[in-house]
Amino acid sequence: MTAHVSAAETTIAQTAVARAIGATTLMSGLGLVVAPRTALRLMGADTPDPAPLLYRVVGMFMTVSGGLLLDGAEQRVVLRWSLAQKSGAVAGVGLGVLRRDYRKRALLVASFDAVSAVALARMLSKGSGSPS
Repeated sequence: MTAHVSAAETTIAQTAVARAIGATTLMSGLGLVVAPRTALRLMGADTPDPAPLLYRVVGMFMTVSGGLLLDGAEQRVVLRWSLAQKSGAVAGVGLGVLRRDYRKRALLVASFDAVSAVALARMLSKGSGSPS
């Protein structure tokens, strides 16, 4: 037995997923703002200054982009920019691991962003969200 989900319900479900991605991004961004050295250590990049300051700046941008997605998950333009942010995060962390700036465990961070990027791309390909 399969359940039929209407287009409106799918959009509601997709919006909920987008909001969850936004909330997680916002919270992890705040974590970088508050405890950048801990985040660096967890990713295997125990580096000297100015890395903690730069991580705080990255955290601020993550907080803002996560908040935007949380607040505007119904809008395609927000989904597109969030997809760009998640894709950039995957590329950046992946490059950091390849360059040995981060340890392989940093790929756990990139995996959340990769799954989020796929989910956002699927939402965009199915036409969810308002056209603006």
